Amino acid sequence: MKKIHIGVSAIQQTDNHTFEIAWSDGSKGAYRLSELQKICPCAKCHDESTGKKIVQESTIDSNVMAHGIKNVGRYGLKIKFTSGCSTGIFPFHLLHDMGKGL
Repeated sequence: MKKIHIGVSAIQQTDNHTFEIAWSDGSKGAYRLSELQKICPCAKCHDESTGKKIVQESTIDSNVMAHGIKNVGRYGLKIKFTSGCSTGIFPFHLLHDMGKGL
């Protein structure tokens, strides 16, 4: 089976808490920063050896914002959350799957 590379065509801020991605396959997805921080893969949010969540979802502010969002190579985005979390990389395939149906 041939693996299809999905890329970002454009990222647009919707408001202080959400953004949209236009994908290279023509689809679009909307993303709330607080929902992304709940699944953040960084070592501050997840134990690196067990994969267990360290940060409780209930402690994540539903109004968290981002200081910035940037591409990491051709495979993901790094989000610098206002809560201090900023090292997790969100792979494009994960974001694309999360945004399906929009």
